[in-house]
Amino acid sequence: MDNAEKFLHIGVSALMAAQTDFDLRQKNYEGDQQLPYAPEGVSLEYHELRKQAIANWLQPAMDAPVQRMEAESISDEAGKTDTQAWQDWVAFDLETRQKVVYTQMMVQGRGVMSVSKTSAAGGVGVKACVENGRRVYLHPDPADPFEAQFAVKMWVENQRPASGLWVPTQAMGALGSKVVAVVYDAVECVRFEKPGTEGVGGWQRVASTPHGLGAIPFVEFGHNVDADNGTHTVIDQLIPMQNAINTIRFNTLLAMQFSAYRQRVATGYDPVLRDAQGEVVYVKDKQGNAIVGPDGQPVPQLRPSGRVGVDRLLVFPGSDTKVFDLDESNLQNYITVYTKFLTDLFSKAQTPPQYGIDRMANLSGDALAGAESTLTSLVNDLKREANSGMRKVLRLVDAARGEEPRNRRIEWSDTEPKSFSQIIDGVTKLIAADFPRRGAYDMLPGATPVKVDQWMDQWAAEQRDRASTLMLDQTTSDLGDSNVLQLPASGE
Repeated sequence: MDNAEKFLHIGVSALMAAQTDFDLRQKNYEGDQQLPYAPEGVSLEYHELRKQAIANWLQPAMDAPVQRMEAESISDEAGKTDTQAWQDWVAFDLETRQKVVYTQMMVQGRGVMSVSKTSAAGGVGVKACVENGRRVYLHPDPADPFEAQFAVKMWVENQRPASGLWVPTQAMGALGSKVVAVVYDAVECVRFEKPGTEGVGGWQRVASTPHGLGAIPFVEFGHNVDADNGTHTVIDQLIPMQNAINTIRFNTLLAMQFSAYRQRVATGYDPVLRDAQGEVVYVKDKQGNAIVGPDGQPVPQLRPSGRVGVDRLLVFPGSDTKVFDLDESNLQNYITVYTKFLTDLFSKAQTPPQYGIDRMANLSGDALAGAESTLTSLVNDLKREANSGMRKVLRLVDAARGEEPRNRRIEWSDTEPKSFSQIIDGVTKLIAADFPRRGAYDMLPGATPVKVDQWMDQWAAEQRDRASTLMLDQTTSDLGDSNVLQLPASGE
C-alpha cells in the first residue's frame, strides 16, 4: 500500500467518524432540535405542544458575530490597498460566500477553502472556493500540527433523490451512484472511486495529476484552536442549554393549556340517577332493554352536571357535596425561569442580552458599546483567525499564477454600534485639529476606500469652486474700486 492509499483510508475513516457530530451541530443550528421529554402514551395534544415548544436561539447566537465580519479591502505588505487581490476577491464571489466560512467556524469549529488552477482563455486561471467541512479532512503534520500533511476530499456523484425505499449498495452502484475521494499532498492529487455510497473498502485508483501549487491546496480556518491545532466550538456546550430552554417552554405551554385558568371542583357528588327507592336507573333501548357497556355491565343514567355561567346557579344533590375553586398557575414564575436560562445561553455564547431579550432601550453610544464588549472581543478573535486563513488562501492564489507569494491582510469594515452624532462630533474636531482629512473620513460609518476617494474628490472640487468664487469676487471688487467716478467737490 503506497502513501496515497494509506492517506485515503485515514481520511475517509476520519470523515465518516465526524459525520455524527457534524450533523448534530448543523441540525441544532438550523432548528431541528430534540423534542422535550413526554411520557409514553400521551395524547396528540401533548405531541403538538412539544413541537410548538421548540424555539431556536442557537442560530442568532451563532450568527451575531458572523454578521459583524465584513471585509472591505485587502492591503499589501506596505499597508496599501492591493487592487489585484480585491479584484480576485470579487471574482471568487467571496463578498457573499465569506459568510459561509465564518459560520462554519462558529458552528463546526472550522471552515475550509480551496485553491486550484483552471483552464482559461489565454492561459491558466485560478479559482478559490469555499468548501463544506463535512467533505474535507486535513491531517495535521506530526512534526507541526498547524501544517497539514495531506488532505482528503470525498463526495457522492450521480446519487438519486431519496425515495423512502431502501436500496442495496450494489444496486445503487448499478444505477450509476459512486463515491469519489481525492487525496492531496504538496505535489499531486490522486483520485479514487468506488460504486455505491456505503462501506470503506472497494476503492479503485482512477487518476493521478500534479496540481502545481507546491503546497496542499486547502486552507483550514480554525476557531478556538488548542496547542495541537484542535478546534473547539461553543455550540457543543450550548445544545444542552437549548434543550433545557425548550423543556421550560413545553412546561409553560402545558401550564397555559391546563392550569392557567381557575378550575371549579366538586367532591362528594354522585352523578348516577336513582329512583325513589334509591335504585340505579339504567339506560334502555327502544324495546325497554338495558344497554350493556363495553365492560359487560348495564350503563347507568347520569345527571347532567351544572353549566357555569353568570346567570346560572350551580346546584348539586347530595348532603356531602362540596364545591370549591383551584387557583390558576402563576405563569410569571415560568417566564422568570425562562428568561434566566435564556440569559445564561447568550452569556455563554458571548452575545449581548438584547439579541434574545427585549430589555434594553434608549441607551447611549457608550452604554451600548459596553453592553456589546464581550461580543466585540469574540468578533476580534474571529477576525484574527480569519485573517490568518485568508492570508494563506491569497498566497496559494499567487502560487497558482506562478508568482512569488506575498503576505496580505484583510481590512474589515467597522460594524460596531456607535452613536452617529458622537462620531460626527469627533471627526469634526479631528479635522479642525489638522488631522488628515482622509483618515477622518475613514472613521465614518460605512466608509470604504472607494467612498473615501469619492468624498476626497468632492471636497477638492468644492475647494476649487470656493477658491474660484473668492477670486471672482475679489476681481470684481478691484475693478469696481478703480472705475469709481470722482465727482468734483462742492464749490470747485
